[in-house]
Amino acid sequence: MGSILNKYPSFFLSSKNSTHKMYEALRAFHVDNLSSKEVAKKYNYSVAYFDKLRSRFHKQIQSGDEPLFFVEKKPGAPVNPKNEDTIELVIQLRKQGLSVPDIQVVLSSKGKYRSTRWIDLVLKKHNFSRLPKRSKQEALSINVPQKILPEKTIQIDINDYVNSVYRTIDGGIFYFLPLLVKLEIDKLVEKAGYPGTKRISNLNYFLSILSLKLMDKERLSHSHSLSFDSGLGLFAGLNVLPKDASISSYSYNVIRKTNINFLKLLAEKVNNEVELSGDINLDFTTIPYWGDKRVLEKNWSGTRRHALKSVLSLIAQDADTGLLLYGNANVRKKSSKCEVLEFVDFWKKGNLKEIKCLIFDSKFTVLENLRKLDKDEIKFITIRQRNQKLVEEFTSTNKKKWKEVELDILKRKHKKVSVNDTKVIIEKYDKTKKIRQIVMKNHGKENPAFILTNDFKATTKQIITKYARRWLVEKSISEQIDFFHLNLLSSSVVIKVDFDLTMTILANTLYRLLAKKLPRYENETAKSIYINFIHNGADIKIYQGEILVEVLKKSHNPIIMGSSVFEEHNRIPWLGNFLLKFKTQNTA
Repeated sequence: MGSILNKYPSFFLSSKNSTHKMYEALRAFHVDNLSSKEVAKKYNYSVAYFDKLRSRFHKQIQSGDEPLFFVEKKPGAPVNPKNEDTIELVIQLRKQGLSVPDIQVVLSSKGKYRSTRWIDLVLKKHNFSRLPKRSKQEALSINVPQKILPEKTIQIDINDYVNSVYRTIDGGIFYFLPLLVKLEIDKLVEKAGYPGTKRISNLNYFLSILSLKLMDKERLSHSHSLSFDSGLGLFAGLNVLPKDASISSYSYNVIRKTNINFLKLLAEKVNNEVELSGDINLDFTTIPYWGDKRVLEKNWSGTRRHALKSVLSLIAQDADTGLLLYGNANVRKKSSKCEVLEFVDFWKKGNLKEIKCLIFDSKFTVLENLRKLDKDEIKFITIRQRNQKLVEEFTSTNKKKWKEVELDILKRKHKKVSVNDTKVIIEKYDKTKKIRQIVMKNHGKENPAFILTNDFKATTKQIITKYARRWLVEKSISEQIDFFHLNLLSSSVVIKVDFDLTMTILANTLYRLLAKKLPRYENETAKSIYINFIHNGADIKIYQGEILVEVLKKSHNPIIMGSSVFEEHNRIPWLGNFLLKFKTQNTA
C-alpha cells in the first residue's frame, strides 16, 4: 500500500503541461521564496524568460484580471438555439458519408455558412469518428439524397434574384470582375468564336472554367463540391457552376484556331492596359500526363530530370511584367525548332507593341532560324551550344581581353562576372555576316557561357543582364504553372490541353493585373495573392441595380481596401449591367 501511495506525490511535483509548469514556477518564487535563478534552473526556463513570466503575472494581478491556471474545458461546438437546425443538418449529412469540406459547401448553398472547425467540433461532440481514407471515385460515388443534389445549371436573369443573399467560400474572386470588364471579356469570347449551348452561352461556360483556374483547383474532379456554391455561379452569370463532366465535354469542343484568336485579342487589350517591355522570354515547358500515354511523345522534363510522355508547350512571357502573352500546346518535336518563327508571325498579325528582343536558351531553335530572325530585323539573345574545343579556346584567351562587369540583379549571388565581347563568324548562322558573341565566366558555373546576339548597340552589361534575368524568369514561370496546375492535366487530347493553357494565360494575366493594384504585393506570386486576398468568404447581396460583395474580416483586407479595387464600381454586362460594389463586413 505504501509503495502505491508514494507514487501520488510525483503527480503534483511533475509538470504535465506548460500552464501547470508556469503555475508551479511562480508559486516557488512567491511562496517558497526561491530566487529567479533557482526557479529557472529547477523548471528548465532561461532566467530572462522566467522574469518575463513574472512581469506579465504581476501586471495581471495589479489590473485585477487574475490569470486562470485552472480552466474548466467545454469541448464541442458553441451551443446556440439558432444553430440547432444547422447541427441537425450536419449530423444528417455525415450519416450520408459526406466529408467536412463537402458539408460546409452544402451548408453554404442553404445560406448557413459555418467554418470547417465548427463542423468538426459538432461531429466530435456527437461522437462521429473521422471518415476512412477513400479514393476519389469512392468519394464521388456517395449516394446523396435528391434534396441536397446541386441544382441543374442554368443561365440566370439577375433581376429575378433581387433582394437575395448568397454566401460563397471564395468571395475574393469577384475582385477580378472589374478587370474582366476592362478587358471586355464578353466581346473577346464572342470574337474569338468560343462555342456555347442552347442552355449555357459561350461566355457563361468560359467564365465557369476561368473561375476554377482562379481558385487553385488541381483537377476538375476536385471542383464537384463547388456546384452547390450559388455565389460562384453568380460570378459566371449562372445559378451554380456546371458539373465537372459538363466542363470537360465543353473543353473538347474548343479548337486551336479559337484559342489563337483569343490570345491575339487578349494581347491587344493587355498591351493597352500595361506598358509591356518588348523583351519577350520564350521557353518550352513539358506538361506531364498521367493517363493513357500512347498518343503522346516523350519530352525532357527539367523539373523531373528525365524524359516522360507529355505535351510539349511553348510559353511567351514579358520580361518586365511577368505577364504570359502566348501559349501553344500543339508543339511537335520535329517542328519545335520553328516555333520561334510561328510566334513572330502571331505577334505581327496582332495590333501589338514592336518586339524589342526575343530571349531564349540554346536548344530553343537552330542557327538557321536565328539568321531568319535577323533578316526580319528581330533582335534576339540566346546561348550558343558549346563543345570542349570552344571552351578550351576561350579558357586560354589573353587575360587583357577580358573585362569585369557588375550586374544589377538583387537576388543574384555572383554579381561580378568576367566577359569577352567579340564579333565572330559562325558558318551555320551566316558565312559572310558576323554575329556578336559575349563569353562570360566566373558566373557561378564551371564552364563559360557563350551568349549570341544580333544586337550590336546595347552594352555588354545590358545584354548579360537581360539573359541573366531570364534564368530567374524560368523559376517564375514554373511557380505560375504549379499554382494553375498546368502540370496536373487529366487529358492526353492536345485540343483540351491547349484550351487549358489558354485559360492559364488569362488567369495569370488577371492575377498580375490585380497584384499591380496592391501596394507591396506587385511582384507576389499568384498563390500568395490567392491565399492572402482571394480565398475569403463573402456574402453576395443583390439589390435593385446593384451587387454588393461583403467580404469577411481578414488581416489583409486593409491593403485591398486601400487600393483602387474598392474604388472601381463597375457595371457588369453579363449581370444585367448591375453596379458591382465591395465592402468589408462590420465596416461602414
